[in-house]
Amino acid sequence: MRVFLDSNVIVSGIAFRGNEHEILGFSFTRGSDFVICDDVRDEVLRVLREEFPKLRAHAEELVSLVRAEGVPRRSYEARLHDFPQIRDPNDAHILAAALVAGCDVIATGDRDLLVIGQVEGVRIVRPARALRELRGMR
Repeated sequence: MRVFLDSNVIVSGIAFRGNEHEILGFSFTRGSDFVICDDVRDEVLRVLREEFPKLRAHAEELVSLVRAEGVPRRSYEARLHDFPQIRDPNDAHILAAALVAGCDVIATGDRDLLVIGQVEGVRIVRPARALRELRGMR
């Protein structure tokens, strides 16, 4: 299963214990492929540096530990305007990158994305649902 990780999942997984943290742990096991894009990586770094002062000095290193395939912006930028149904146009990069990367699932806590439910066969699910599916693959 190819899982696209939204920035809120990565930040929560790094900063707190819980579902998101366990999801990140799956990046070190076989059977699952995780994907992020340049925009998500940049947002995670920004949030860690601005919102978590204790993590500021190590933000880059922490993000590099997440085992995920990176999708460069140039690969998905042509699709950024393909989602007129999206409530927050600033989330288009998530849909575009997940589609370009051939993901099965987008794991996110973003309500603006969750309300869509699915786009071009890619399911958009809460972290708890993604975690249940990952556990079921063991």
